[in-house]
Amino acid sequence: MAHVGKTGGFVMGRSGLPTTLVICCPLSAGMPQSTAEACLEFARRAAMPVTWIAPLDRLQLVAGRGATNAPSQTVALEIPANLSRQELRQLLTRAAAEASGLDAAAIRGPLPVEHRRMLVDCGIRIICRDRFDDITRGSRRPAPHGWSCQSTLWGLWEVTQTTATPPGLVSRLLPWGSQPGLVPGSLAVLDMGGQGPVADAAAIRGRMEQWRSWAEPRNAAGQVAFASLSELPALIAGAGRLPVAGSVLKAA
Repeated sequence: MAHVGKTGGFVMGRSGLPTTLVICCPLSAGMPQSTAEACLEFARRAAMPVTWIAPLDRLQLVAGRGATNAPSQTVALEIPANLSRQELRQLLTRAAAEASGLDAAAIRGPLPVEHRRMLVDCGIRIICRDRFDDITRGSRRPAPHGWSCQSTLWGLWEVTQTTATPPGLVSRLLPWGSQPGLVPGSLAVLDMGGQGPVADAAAIRGRMEQWRSWAEPRNAAGQVAFASLSELPALIAGAGRLPVAGSVLKAA
């Protein structure tokens, strides 16, 4: 179920929908175990809906905690770039054994057509990309207005991350449009990891807290809705777009 707030009097975009935020956070292989656990615990206590981008050896850490302590926290498999077809198949097979029902992934760099077909065959329905490939035929299915996503293969959607910095005190006091990349009715996939190869727990917690403080009142007013990466295919298709579930951004 999508993590959305009550609708309010805010005049939304042409789609009539709030801005959909997907909060993503990498748990890279180089991140110490204690740092990864600290990030998971902070998100759980803050009731932050997070999609954790995790390599194979971190899947169980997230999947195990998410199933028992924080249902709003989901996981996407981090796929290394430039894998062969055999390497990708082996990775997906092992990942499915580590995290039952895994249907989301993240990858940087190009994604060959044959790799897309394998992803679909192995149950992956949504991929977070750093950029779209230059495919001339374009999307096979229409995406919602303002949503940076495409589907070049039936059964698989691809989204790109939004360039938006964590909002500070000034932006929380300014009008909605002051936050770049976030407009009514659009989709924003936000990276909490920053630009470095391995972010520390304090930096990740700081970004999460900034976004939480900025989004909490807007979520309550119906201006912002939260979703996991795995929920996007259903939202794109128009299923379950506006259930009333109240704000998931509660104080720790």
